[in-house]
Amino acid sequence: MIVVDVLSFSTTVTVACEQGTVVHPYPHRDRAGAQRLARLVGATLARPRGDGRISLSPASLTHAAVDRLVLPSPNGATIAHTLLSAGAPVVAGCLRNASAVAAYALDHMARSERHDVVLVPAGERWPDTSLRPCVEDHLGAGAITSALLRSEPGLRATLSPEAQAAATLWDGTPDPAGAIMASTSGRELIESGWSDDVLIAVQAEVTRALPRLRDDGLGPAFRAW
Repeated sequence: MIVVDVLSFSTTVTVACEQGTVVHPYPHRDRAGAQRLARLVGATLARPRGDGRISLSPASLTHAAVDRLVLPSPNGATIAHTLLSAGAPVVAGCLRNASAVAAYALDHMARSERHDVVLVPAGERWPDTSLRPCVEDHLGAGAITSALLRSEPGLRATLSPEAQAAATLWDGTPDPAGAIMASTSGRELIESGWSDDVLIAVQAEVTRALPRLRDDGLGPAFRAW
């Protein structure tokens, strides 16, 4: 399972893993539980955006020296927890590491004919908590799918219609970075003063870091592989 939450969970996890940080995802609405986990594993707890400390903002982690981080998130972290509890291998994918994720997907499928790969665009929430599909996550899924097809063109016939549509969206968008910056989620962050987060998120193919979610004895955590 590949969790794609470009703005911002998957991007933040990838940036953290680039720095060597181990990231414990945590459901967003259980702050007390996140605090307990941080104390238990000796981790830094990500704060809400805006108080100048480490947060869901990828910019806050670009030069951070943090061994372990508990990262609450309303969508990406919750999805990652749910998928892992179902027994699925989970990785975090975004524009920054699209080819690395595609290579992992190809290796996973090559290990067994029974292995599938599922891309999960996280989406966002409207104020009433209903799901808001997000173009940035579909572009992220498309970037990964397109990278996969560049390596193995014959896989196109096996793709679901949704995966094919995501790849077509990515390949057919002349300026994906501009599209994400102009999207609803992109504008929200930029207008709130978080333009650096969007600029980091739209950087494509800048790292081979592959955040994989596993229980390392201190609970489920992403680390670079």
